[in-house]
Amino acid sequence: MTDPIYSDPDFVQFYDIENQSGRADFEYCIGLAVNRGSVLDLGCGTGQLAAELADGHSVTGVDPASAMLDVARRRAGGDRVDWVEADARTVRLGRRFDLVLLTGHAFQVFLTVED
Repeated sequence: MTDPIYSDPDFVQFYDIENQSGRADFEYCIGLAVNRGSVLDLGCGTGQLAAELADGHSVTGVDPASAMLDVARRRAGGDRVDWVEADARTVRLGRRFDLVLLTGHAFQVFLTVED
């Protein structure tokens, strides 16, 4: 289930501004993606990392919040990412990826062993 705040278009416009501390994590993830063809970004949020990785990679970004994905689609490079609105715990994409990333707080949705 999506936290209602991530579905609020007014909040989402400020998400990247309020979450700039993740840049070091992004640099680390970009390094992990070297020599990987396909990348899955689970909990991609506003798509900042996914859009950067789309330069040279086949990228799929998954997020349950449509307002976050609206921002992701509009960002530079967003047209080169396959954006999927879905829950990371249940999404089935029908393919494998060379690298799967969960940045920020995306891992928090996995609350049980079944998740």
